[in-house]
Amino acid sequence: MSKKQDIKLPPWLVVALLVLGIIYQLFFAPPKNTEYPSLGKQDVSNTIIADYDVKMRDDAIGQNKNAKTDYYMLALSWSPGFCDMQRKQNGNRLPPSSQYQCGTKNQFGWVIHGLWPQNANAKSVSDHPRFCQGDLPPLNENLLKHYLSESPGAKLLQGEWEKHGACAFDSAEQYFEKQRELYRTLVLPKNEMSRSELFKWMKKHNKQLTNRYLRASHNELFICYNKNWQTMDCPKN
Repeated sequence: MSKKQDIKLPPWLVVALLVLGIIYQLFFAPPKNTEYPSLGKQDVSNTIIADYDVKMRDDAIGQNKNAKTDYYMLALSWSPGFCDMQRKQNGNRLPPSSQYQCGTKNQFGWVIHGLWPQNANAKSVSDHPRFCQGDLPPLNENLLKHYLSESPGAKLLQGEWEKHGACAFDSAEQYFEKQRELYRTLVLPKNEMSRSELFKWMKKHNKQLTNRYLRASHNELFICYNKNWQTMDCPKN
């Protein structure tokens, strides 16, 4: 049997093929999806335990510990819209506080922003109860992890407790449990909708909201409750 002969390409052809390969990679190859890499378990843990303390002095609205609580507002956030906004505002670089919600493989839809004690006579955001107990120490990490499935951010939970929860609840756990309880009574859509479509959908699938006036803003939906935790019309102001 004859021996198999090796095929040798001329040097000029080898160089030409290499150049063509480089040109293809630079101008024609599809981009790799590396903009928002998924995080490993250790990375996810780091995003949770990163500095989540909240300082009242850094809050643009500030404290109002004298305002009376007349009703409550449950604020829900559409996570895909929130994450898009975070990327646009930060040049596609997510802040540490948003990494768990927006920078991992977690697929969040409607999540809890917070449960806010409200004053019926308020004319602006600063007229509602806020930071009633001033600056509070960081909550236990294990407590925060327990509620991340519905409020996906340690700084979100810490901030909502200090700004709002401490004005009406004796403990952070009581506050988080109440907002989770209200959240879990709701049937929420899985797809993005216009505001009018969202209101119709919510009233159709949640009997307790059938005749209620709801509010919305950007990526958020607001549902109001009286002090007995019955749904009520949200004030229109």
